[in-house]
Amino acid sequence: MTIRAILASALMAPSLMLAACAGGASSETQIMGVTWVADEIGGTPVLPDSEVTLTFNPDGRSGGKGGCNTYGAGYQRNGNALTFEQAMSTQMFCAPDALMAQEHAYLNLLPQVTGFERSGDKLTLNTPAKSILFHAKP
Repeated sequence: MTIRAILASALMAPSLMLAACAGGASSETQIMGVTWVADEIGGTPVLPDSEVTLTFNPDGRSGGKGGCNTYGAGYQRNGNALTFEQAMSTQMFCAPDALMAQEHAYLNLLPQVTGFERSGDKLTLNTPAKSILFHAKP
């Protein structure tokens, strides 16, 4: 190999790595950069006039609103495998009791998540027994 070929290869390598990284995840596997709004938690529709949200940050933290309180939880993702740490939340009390029960169910289900599926503006978080269904907030 000539010196010219070695130099050309060395100069091209960073460009090729950047191009590979720029491709990133497809829109069907991308979950960051979207505010997800829950439609159903463990088979139960979200209460009317309540909003349960989830956002994913690139630093491995997620968070949102549980319907009453705000929360945050670390997460790890590997392809479509996804796990959450136990969520930490503020401790406000909200009425009615059903709203608190919904938030409790959601925050207890998050650490059971083992993976996700995304289809367009729909996101499903799966546990061994139940799921949480979301749509992308417009």
